[in-house]
Amino acid sequence: MITIDRRKFLAGTAGMAFVSAFPLNALSETHDALKIAIAAETGDLDLLQNVSTLSAYTIVFDALIHYGQNGKLEPGLATKWIVADDQLSIAFDLREGVTFSDGTPFDATSAEWNLKRWMGKSDFSWIGVSDAFESIVTDGPTKLTVKLKRPVPAALLEFTIVRPVRFLSPKAVDAAGKQTAPVGTGPWIVESFDSSATVLVRNDKYWGEKPLFARMELKVVPDELARANGLRSGDLDVIGGDWVAPLSPRRARALESDGMKVAAEPGTATMLLGFSPKSPMVADKAVRDAIAISIDRAAMAKVLFEGFADPTFDLFPANVPSSGTRHPVPARDVAKAKSILTESGWTESGDSWSKNGAPLALDFLVSDESLPGSRRIAEMIQGQLSEVGFQVKVSSVDNATMHERRPAFEYDLAFFTTYGAPYDPHGTLGNSFVSTADSGPDGKIYVSEALDVVVKTALEASGSERELKMQAIYDWLADNTAICPLVVAQRLWAYGANIENFSLPATDYDMPFKAMSRKA
Repeated sequence: MITIDRRKFLAGTAGMAFVSAFPLNALSETHDALKIAIAAETGDLDLLQNVSTLSAYTIVFDALIHYGQNGKLEPGLATKWIVADDQLSIAFDLREGVTFSDGTPFDATSAEWNLKRWMGKSDFSWIGVSDAFESIVTDGPTKLTVKLKRPVPAALLEFTIVRPVRFLSPKAVDAAGKQTAPVGTGPWIVESFDSSATVLVRNDKYWGEKPLFARMELKVVPDELARANGLRSGDLDVIGGDWVAPLSPRRARALESDGMKVAAEPGTATMLLGFSPKSPMVADKAVRDAIAISIDRAAMAKVLFEGFADPTFDLFPANVPSSGTRHPVPARDVAKAKSILTESGWTESGDSWSKNGAPLALDFLVSDESLPGSRRIAEMIQGQLSEVGFQVKVSSVDNATMHERRPAFEYDLAFFTTYGAPYDPHGTLGNSFVSTADSGPDGKIYVSEALDVVVKTALEASGSERELKMQAIYDWLADNTAICPLVVAQRLWAYGANIENFSLPATDYDMPFKAMSRKA
């Protein structure tokens, strides 16, 4: 299974400067530079280090398999793959005629060298195929087989992720094997980077569809308003993306009114309420049931997300593979919520409830720093729960405090988000619902010994049993009201009116640029 420690893969900054050994060559200058905002500097893009902006890896380095729309697996540096019936080996046919941007051939030898840099290493045991790695066998320049000690049902999905699975030129390391330059087989070559921008030039020898722009500038603009103003002025062409430079729904609407273009597509990550397993209040299933029916998800999506969100009552959206059958989104029903509480032995007195002398009071842990805009959403939920008779205190804390209190279950309610494509469903399930997995500062959405068995069984299942076992997880969560899904925020990007053929890739870990051009 994929058990993801977000400390291993969330983006940061490197605080370094690099000038590529691969200068701008004679390119066909049909367009000026495409200028995209990024919230933090890209870093040196070392594939084995967690210090760089995630979305920047994918424009320089290719993977064996590409994650396509709705989780469809598409050829990358591998044109074909076959998983053995016992799932203990995966045979890859490698793409012929591919070179790294320094001219080094990509073949089975260079692929094996790359894979052995991380497969079987303890630092990357959070990746199932690494933890189960046994050996690699090559057969000529285009045949490579990965052998595993045990089946990894999510193996092919893991070969699509951002890092460390992508491929570096074997010449781009020092004598100790440390990466010295970000040299990949991808459509872009890093010319330079510093704290203000990363400049890339088109790889005219790229094996796939080549960019129409000859250059791309990733400009570091930490402030969202400054990014929006840069788009308005023409200093930027594109802004947005949860993993690039987040664009809030309110800002997106303002940009639309100013003549900018907004691309909004279904998201792959769900925002939900988590119930602390240490809370005596939400240990009562009736309380969880009442909370779930008290929230107006449609109003939340329309008002707080400006319509750029979709109400949900499922852990994953339908565009995530193996996400199960859909549950109807319940309409808010105050009377039903009160009836649930009454039937469970709670007594209503005035505007509050009590049971065995204890008031129905909840501590709602929120951090705008951890999840921008979450306090406003919490206050809406607070108001809606208060109308039922819940006493809700919103505890607004900084990022550090959130990452201390949430793993310790020091709350009654707290917000969580699933990981999204390409890490789900296995990433969120393995990390956020298995009690023995180290989820670090993220904490757990819900845990119980019974749920452990259901999740582990599903994540280890394969073949015809897999979908049934996965559905068993979703049924268990629903039957026990273990989670309270709220909305799926849409993927938001904005671009200038002079940009043509803008389209979003399958995930926000990828940068949009394909087929894009500027009006003459």
